[in-house]
Amino acid sequence: MLGPLAGAIVLDVVVHTGDPVRTSLLGGGALVSGAAFARRVAPQAALLPLMRRVYWLVGPALGLALLGAIELLTGRPHAGPLALLAAGCAGVFVSRPWVPAIRGPAPGSVRIAFIGPGCSAARLARALEAGGSTQYALVGRVRCPGEPPADSPPGAEPASPAPPALGWLSELGRIVADNDIDVLAMGAEAPRLAVFEQLTDSCLALPVRLVELAALIEEVFGHVPTADINAAWFQCLASPHARVPARPLKCAFDLVASIVLLLLTLPLLLVLVVLVRRDSGPGLFMQVRVGEGGRPFRLHKLRTMHVGADRSAQWASLDDPRVTRVGVFLRRSHLDELPQLVNVIRGEMSLVGPRPEQPEFVDRLERMLPFYQRRHLIRPGVTGWAQIRCGYAGSDIGSAWKLCHDLYYVKHRSLGLDLLILCETLATPFFHREPVMRQETIAYVLADDR
Repeated sequence: MLGPLAGAIVLDVVVHTGDPVRTSLLGGGALVSGAAFARRVAPQAALLPLMRRVYWLVGPALGLALLGAIELLTGRPHAGPLALLAAGCAGVFVSRPWVPAIRGPAPGSVRIAFIGPGCSAARLARALEAGGSTQYALVGRVRCPGEPPADSPPGAEPASPAPPALGWLSELGRIVADNDIDVLAMGAEAPRLAVFEQLTDSCLALPVRLVELAALIEEVFGHVPTADINAAWFQCLASPHARVPARPLKCAFDLVASIVLLLLTLPLLLVLVVLVRRDSGPGLFMQVRVGEGGRPFRLHKLRTMHVGADRSAQWASLDDPRVTRVGVFLRRSHLDELPQLVNVIRGEMSLVGPRPEQPEFVDRLERMLPFYQRRHLIRPGVTGWAQIRCGYAGSDIGSAWKLCHDLYYVKHRSLGLDLLILCETLATPFFHREPVMRQETIAYVLADDR
């Protein structure tokens, strides 16, 4: 992302250009760097209710921030406020026509053919409809050798018929060409070697790509279907080329941002502590949670429940009867999480990551849910991908649903995604958050109705 900006700075130093050219070089490099950042995080931004409406502004805003930081630190390029404002407006104007291209294809333009049995194809069709995905259209399915001739399995619900069969796997090239297929989604039941042979024999010259069903669910919905993955899925985390933010850079960002936020919100935090004390007793409380590597630590929060209500481990919810009057406001605004900035400064948490759970819940969930312990590969966060998309877990099923999102973050985490999550979190108190949980998509969490 910083390549254009670094190039502009080097060129400015080597060539010793004048102020107008220097301003153009650095300003252009900063705006191009910001635009590159916006394009990089576009797939995740499109999955967030608030950021998908404004993320195209992130590029010019970040570019101006970089330009302002350079001028503050080096005295260059001596651009005044009006010049910065003009550059920002120009960046927005230039990037605006490209918003549709950055956001993705037009509704219904990505045509999918599912390779596998009818029951799994019907489940994918229900998930696409329930998830509100308008860009993807499931055209039909490709039958595999050994399948029964019927599209729907015995006992299938009449309201959920399987998508139409387009032909057999041996006709894959014709199916792709005749139906303008863009994506071939391969289910877990499909004969992988036979699919690869047909793809190389008849589809290499066609504009189509083959993806695993789990990868398609990640792309469309922003979570990992834990019911359809196995241990092989985690090979993406073992690759040295995995998209993982540099640990020192992330730690430095967490430390600096937490100190700044804590200083800015300290007066508000003191007022909230006084309000909580007048309403229900001690303003702060500590609770043992499970952190990175399964290590326990003490988490700090503003008290939102009556004294003694947290002695036994119970699921919390937004409308929990144990919550005090002030606690209702704190939970809805998420201001009860502010003291956790101390945990971040101490290195026990990160600003963004999976939410830490109580040890009692972790022990039970690790026995119940496959791969639950994998969310402890990274530091827990004050906020996270699962937190802004799912809210409170409230139950074992809710925790399974959040695990799907935590694994998505573990795989796709980056500093850009962290910034998106932080922006979405900061905007949440001022806007209504759209729910992302649908009954049909829960089938990809635990149920196995293949």
